[in-house]
Amino acid sequence: MNFALNEDGEALRQAAQRFAERELAPGVRAAESRGCWSDEVLRVVDGFGLAGLDVPAERGGAGLGSLAKAVLLETLAHGDAGGLLAADPLGLAAGALVACPDVTTAKTLAAACLGREGACALVVAADPGRAPTRIEWTPARTRWAWITDGDDLRLLELSAAVAAAPALAFHASGGGSIGLDGARTLGAWQLDAGLGMQLRGRARLWAAAVATGVAQAALDATVAYATERIVFGKPVAHHQGNAFELAVAATRLQAARLMVRYAAAGFDDADSNAGFWASQAWLETMATAVTVTDLGVQLLGGHGFLKDHLAEKRFREARMLGLLAGGRDAADADVAAGALDPDPLFDMEAPA
Repeated sequence: MNFALNEDGEALRQAAQRFAERELAPGVRAAESRGCWSDEVLRVVDGFGLAGLDVPAERGGAGLGSLAKAVLLETLAHGDAGGLLAADPLGLAAGALVACPDVTTAKTLAAACLGREGACALVVAADPGRAPTRIEWTPARTRWAWITDGDDLRLLELSAAVAAAPALAFHASGGGSIGLDGARTLGAWQLDAGLGMQLRGRARLWAAAVATGVAQAALDATVAYATERIVFGKPVAHHQGNAFELAVAATRLQAARLMVRYAAAGFDDADSNAGFWASQAWLETMATAVTVTDLGVQLLGGHGFLKDHLAEKRFREARMLGLLAGGRDAADADVAAGALDPDPLFDMEAPA
């Protein structure tokens, strides 16, 4: 299966890779201390068109596709994932613009967000039947919130400003928490089960793509350290137990990356199973990212918990990403529901 980007997508990836290496990675700690990426960094990221890549042109986006968006997110996260939640004003909510039955509403919000007038948040209710009353963390510019509870979708215009609060692991995204009391309902729609799965899957794909970049950066740093650090007369990586763990980590990460890109390609092909595949990819990628980043902390020993290295940053980011889009319980529920139906890849008659 070919996951190669088209000419425009590949040019974008290469530019993002150079930018991540030369600008994002060297400025990680400064951005965390400041609580945001610099204005110059945000201007460059805006120039990549990150926010609208996976939103169709008829709904106000660039329409380059979910695969291009996933690759770009992974590439930028390899340099620094810390500011991505704030730099992408659609973020996890881009799927809501695609799923929303009201195209006019989708286009209006896309134009506002891409014009930096505000940002959208997506809240996946962890307990179907109980509407959430608060967004625990959201970028400071958030003006609208999409709420999905089971297969319902509501759009709220927030009435209060975001109250400053720690941005969990993503210190360079600033932001805080906000209550939903008093928010004005702009629209409410009933989605069929398939469209609801697509919406949640697109949100999970965003988080999984970022987690892939975080985990790859952690693995690269761990391998570099393990091949330079001498213990008992040879590099740490040349001890069999460590070498095997690094090999397993690299293998799992590549498998997770392929799952992410497979799901992204499914969205681009308008495959009805793409939401299910994206939820599967999210589960595998989150487990892998935690394993890989934890290995980086462990091989560094006590240094892994200090800010002298970036191992601790990547470990907390991997953990944080697993809390988005409803967390593991919601993803498990979706994958379990999907797994009860025949898998289209293996929908064959049983032998007589």
